[in-house]
Amino acid sequence: MKKLLIAGATVAAIGLGSFAIAQPAGPGVRHHEPVKEIVKHLRGLSLSDAQREEIKTLVSAFKDANPRPVFGDVEKPSFDFASATEAQISTFIQDEIEKRNAKHYAFAQLRHDIYNVLSEDQKATILAREAQREIKDKTHRDAFANQKQHGMKRMDREGKNDRRKPDDFLFEGIELSDEQIASLAQLRESSKDTVKANRKALRSLKDAQRDLIRSQSFSKESWDALISEYSDVLVSAGVERAKQRQAMLQVLTSEQQAKLKALHEEERKLHELFRP
Repeated sequence: MKKLLIAGATVAAIGLGSFAIAQPAGPGVRHHEPVKEIVKHLRGLSLSDAQREEIKTLVSAFKDANPRPVFGDVEKPSFDFASATEAQISTFIQDEIEKRNAKHYAFAQLRHDIYNVLSEDQKATILAREAQREIKDKTHRDAFANQKQHGMKRMDREGKNDRRKPDDFLFEGIELSDEQIASLAQLRESSKDTVKANRKALRSLKDAQRDLIRSQSFSKESWDALISEYSDVLVSAGVERAKQRQAMLQVLTSEQQAKLKALHEEERKLHELFRP
């Protein structure tokens, strides 16, 4: 369980799955999930037969060179996460970023090559769509934040704020006491500003990666330079998330920690049933 937690912290640092088109999620690079994202961007562009064949060749070569990762095939830390120092966590995350960078660059290269297959009009269509999507996403985020804030105030007034439902699923399956729920809520609240700042920085990295991928100056050297520029941000985000998880873990009793470990082990074994 402790190893799974630190793996999650590392992924958070890298940014939402593949930090190549960074949306923070899942262990490692979900190579073939990003391919689905590419398909979504290519819809409605009226690709010619020649373009389709060229893109098909690029994607096939990418899949051949980057096999789908096996569930659980994630680097595990050699230390005990619960008692790990900030230096140990920081070193682990930095090493993981360096190890995974080659895979992230491979996907970035695929995006760059596919983008160059498109005509200028097709590129303009993608840019226009993204501009509209960004406006729409911001509107939805603002509306959701306002709705959540007003809803919580209303529930507080009515005495209906159910604090037995943490907004994360880290301890799903564990029965928590009122005191533990209050402690976890306080930990989340105390880290809210830091989490917000880290998300903003990771969004900036995502934008910088996207712009580089679409530019003529894209190369392994320029990609590595960009990752190096944001390295401190990535490591800091991962360390802060790991420290929060450590604090949350300490809220549990030894019996609860043992149960959570058993639940994670059961989940791991069930996933192994579906390995190819």
